[in-house]
Amino acid sequence: MGTRFIEVDESRRGEPGVRKGGRTLTVGDQSITQETWVKVEAYDDLDPTVTEDVHLHTFAVPGMDVRVGASEGDGDGGDFETRLVPSVQYYRIELGPESLNRLHEALEPFIAAAQECEPPKPRRARGAK
Repeated sequence: MGTRFIEVDESRRGEPGVRKGGRTLTVGDQSITQETWVKVEAYDDLDPTVTEDVHLHTFAVPGMDVRVGASEGDGDGGDFETRLVPSVQYYRIELGPESLNRLHEALEPFIAAAQECEPPKPRRARGAK
């Protein structure tokens, strides 16, 4: 995800996103940890120069999976059949306003032709009671 850490001066410690951190330097068998201040900054995954008003978005993309199973008509269990089953893959992305608008524009013809609905109910795992 689009997050970077920028080392800043301790005088900025009250600013939003600024946190105390540590930097460890190891030379040979010796290590030293030095306190440092960093600004945690989210950026647009499509345009890393955008850091204002960036938010995490989750979306789903439908697809088809190939499933292989024993053939129902075969008594000896030696034959297998394949079938396509609907699937959904979920994604997360951090986007600023312009990139989010681009996503909406790309999806607009599909949304216009679709019917709004409730999210599917989670399916129980087989054997669960």
